[in-house]
Amino acid sequence: MAEKKPVKMSDADLKFFEEMLLEKRRELVTAQSDSEKANVFLDQKNQSGDGGDSEGADSATDINSLETNLSLAAREGKYLVYLEEALKRIKNGTFGVCKICGQLIPKARLMAVPTATKCVNCKEETKKKEILDNRMEMAKMFAEAQRKEMLRKAAGR
Repeated sequence: MAEKKPVKMSDADLKFFEEMLLEKRRELVTAQSDSEKANVFLDQKNQSGDGGDSEGADSATDINSLETNLSLAAREGKYLVYLEEALKRIKNGTFGVCKICGQLIPKARLMAVPTATKCVNCKEETKKKEILDNRMEMAKMFAEAQRKEMLRKAAGR
């Protein structure tokens, strides 16, 4: 019986996606650096003040802007981790292989989501399972809350 050869992307495809991922990482790091420079400039500008009466509104806007920037920074940081993990998978030859079924992830999917670790079918199945698990957890929490309410009412008699 012939031994089954492990599924692996071609070296040319791995090189192509490595260059794509490195470029995305460069763009992200550059954007983060530019954003940090802009924030320093705005901080300096805000510290100088303009003597206006709109401090309350400016303060609310600043807080909203800060929350937005922190949210974006967290998302970008998470994406940077995903990029680094994808680059590691390229180095060890597992990039482009679905971690669930072991088949090659279509190149079109990797072009759209270069950090993907699952093929579309496995990703959809995982999502369905997560939704079902979340529904079950909510049902358990609801049932437990009802049980506690019934016990509380029974104890109050």
